[in-house]
Amino acid sequence: MTGPLVSVLLPSRGRPASLISSIRSLRTLADGPATAVEILVGCDPDDPLTADTARMHAATAVLFERRHGYHQLHLYCNALAELANGAWLLLWNDDATMTTPRWDVVLAGFDATEPLVLNLASTGYGHALCCFPAVSAALYRRLGHLSCSPHIDTWLQDIGRATGRIRDVEVHVRHDRHDLTGGHDDTTRAEALAGYRTEEFYGERMQALLRADIEKVRA
Repeated sequence: MTGPLVSVLLPSRGRPASLISSIRSLRTLADGPATAVEILVGCDPDDPLTADTARMHAATAVLFERRHGYHQLHLYCNALAELANGAWLLLWNDDATMTTPRWDVVLAGFDATEPLVLNLASTGYGHALCCFPAVSAALYRRLGHLSCSPHIDTWLQDIGRATGRIRDVEVHVRHDRHDLTGGHDDTTRAEALAGYRTEEFYGERMQALLRADIEKVRA
């Protein structure tokens, strides 16, 4: 392996203490060298504290030119994915905590040259919902992006299930969200709730784009 095994895609805003804890959980429980896990933290231009926090805790701060907001979460993650060097691209949150030791070794057991979505288990959902997908570099290259929708996890889950390219993996994540564990009932979470656009996601235009991505993976 010439580059990092995993690129963690981590948009963050206004939660420095949580961001530190999240990064530490990834680093502490990884088995390989630090260079095997690349953590890319996406930062808004009006939030320099997040960028400084990332740099001080073994992560790369990616400062965006303008703030997209949660309703365009996919723009953050697509931009981070474009910069990623890992064999696997792991969608991550600043309110997530890795709880499985040697989680990187588990991911390394799958072939990143195949177009795959790995479904990590998360608090409250297990494997039922793909809240923290790890996408192979091969699948990302086929799509040319992670998602056309801010519902990135659902987008990748639907692609994986429609094509038979999703795998449940025994890597567990604690999602410290107020409706799951009682944490993070803050302005960032409020913006997240306001940013969900379920009707748009299931509208014809978005579903047509999703079907097009599914066909790219089937090809």
